[in-house]
Amino acid sequence: MNTVHCIGELLIDWVCEDASSDLVNGTTFVKKAGGAPANVAAVVSKHGGQSSFLGQVGSDPFGLFLKKTLTDNGVDTDNLVEAGDTTFAFVSIQEDGERDFTFRRGSDGDYAFESIDLSLIQKGDLIHFGSATALLDGKLKDAYFKLLQFAKRDDLFISFDPNYREALITDLEQFKQDARHFIAEADFIKLSEEEAHLLTDEEQLDEAVQALLELGAKQIAITLGSRGTLIATSAHHEIVPSISIDSVDSTGAGDAFVGAYLYRLATLGFDPERLRSDIEYANVTGALTCTAYGAIPAIPSRQLVNETLGGK
Repeated sequence: MNTVHCIGELLIDWVCEDASSDLVNGTTFVKKAGGAPANVAAVVSKHGGQSSFLGQVGSDPFGLFLKKTLTDNGVDTDNLVEAGDTTFAFVSIQEDGERDFTFRRGSDGDYAFESIDLSLIQKGDLIHFGSATALLDGKLKDAYFKLLQFAKRDDLFISFDPNYREALITDLEQFKQDARHFIAEADFIKLSEEEAHLLTDEEQLDEAVQALLELGAKQIAITLGSRGTLIATSAHHEIVPSISIDSVDSTGAGDAFVGAYLYRLATLGFDPERLRSDIEYANVTGALTCTAYGAIPAIPSRQLVNETLGGK
């Protein structure tokens, strides 16, 4: 079984539990473990695969909580650094169902490539680049690019999710340039519909997909909310439907999708004949994550996903 290594931020999501409230008016916040690449790693391990997390948390009670959360969920933390202050994200669900975000960044951006024990990354492993903060200036960005070079040199499977957050990006053109660099090198990319248009400057989704393929993307998944997921390779395009759910919190849903898909790849290998069923599995995992609060705590079990798929 191959390991999925996820690099980026591990943080505290302070989730507002006041219904239909923005961050201005919310008063009740609950501490949850989060951070996009950490969410992906937790899904892989929770579903029975092997995963590791590469990143930095604070040497504070919040960092200890986050490390314990990963280890409790079966994620390897040998490449986790504990120093500085833990990063916070505050999240609420507004009346229109959209999330209201703000960040208080700690030391996740100080994670250095030299901190990575590369001997723990083996031939056949997968590396997922899916951090919302990694393309901001800092040591983490440098580590991202150097680990990408390492992955290409050793012919490892590369997964990329740009995880665009408007509130974080101050130089949009630089972000787009950096994201396109990773898209060109990746074996699998996951984007939202908004990200597909943003990164290709194409208004029509079909044209955005073609532009992504021309950049070099090999497997493309564009999540379309309740409509499902558009999957595309050079030989095949289709929309794979999802399931209907009563959503209470969409935080981490895209990460759950990615984690479920990478779990299937790491344990079963890539088979174009199985692509649709792998995406169906990922769709259901992402959808069920929306039925509970938080990201890692809301990850559904593999058994629940399979039962839901069997009952479609």
